[in-house]
Amino acid sequence: MLFLAVFCGFLAEYQLEHTIEHQRPREYAQSLYKDLQNDTADLKKAALYENRVNNIIDSLVNFISSADFSQKGGQLYYYMRLASLRYDVDWNKATLNQLISSGNLRYFTNTQLVTQLSNYNTITNIISKQDDYIFEKRKRAVTYKDRITIPKYDQALATISMDDVALGRKNTLIDSIRNTNMPVQNNTADMLNAFANALLDTKINRQNQRTKYYPKAIELATEIMELLKKEYHLK
Repeated sequence: MLFLAVFCGFLAEYQLEHTIEHQRPREYAQSLYKDLQNDTADLKKAALYENRVNNIIDSLVNFISSADFSQKGGQLYYYMRLASLRYDVDWNKATLNQLISSGNLRYFTNTQLVTQLSNYNTITNIISKQDDYIFEKRKRAVTYKDRITIPKYDQALATISMDDVALGRKNTLIDSIRNTNMPVQNNTADMLNAFANALLDTKINRQNQRTKYYPKAIELATEIMELLKKEYHLK
């Protein structure tokens, strides 16, 4: 009887482990699907943002090449603040990282799915490296900016949000400040050129993000989601 009880316990434990192992791929699939939905939404927002900032950098360069800053200081502050902003994609990679680090990609038997997950991981790492490069150039630009602007005037533009920038939304307070004559520190011509050049150095990276890497990441994420839906009957 004791042997039978032990044997039955072993069978029950085996059945439970088998059930858990059977459910785990679908649980991973559901979690991955949600992560990829969030990633694609953020990538689309990032593309809008990078396009807007690139245009603002162009506007800044044209402005400092032709304008009289003593009469249009508010506009200069506006361009400088927006041109020095950046957007980092907020990746949802906890599930993917766990699958890779733990070796649990083996739960996915569809080789196309595994390949595309690997490709997606690669493109997200490329995007992150591009973001790091932009960050370093932006950091250099900000050091020049701090030698041009006066903090109390710069703070007046602090209410500009990333969403306002990405979506091109109007802000009546900001529009009013842009038309205000706001002073800058003395001897700023060289610093302005250095500031603009540091940001111009980021343009090709921003352009690559928007036209090459973001679209590829969205394409891969969309394909992976379709494979997950089909393979694991997700809704």
